[in-house]
Amino acid sequence: MQFLVIGTDHKDAEALNRRLAVRPKHIDRMHKEKAKGHFIFGGSKLTDEGKMVGSILVIDLPDMEAAENWIEADPYVKDGVWETYEVVPFRVAEV
Repeated sequence: MQFLVIGTDHKDAEALNRRLAVRPKHIDRMHKEKAKGHFIFGGSKLTDEGKMVGSILVIDLPDMEAAENWIEADPYVKDGVWETYEVVPFRVAEV
């Protein structure tokens, strides 16, 4: 089952620095999860000025509980980058 994950970063003065510090761990995990077939694609949410302020991921896991557990294990959650996140059922269009 596919899920859309929308993560929103904290808004404190150090939020971007924290994201940049944690980003290598997050990207490394996404490479590993892509190889397992769990991570489909994703990217950064940006401000009009191009500043990273969150993330959007599409993942494939058996059910909502597995998806939420998967997100809870991500460095962006564990290391305090995302203030909030939402996980919703989703289906990538076959075109």
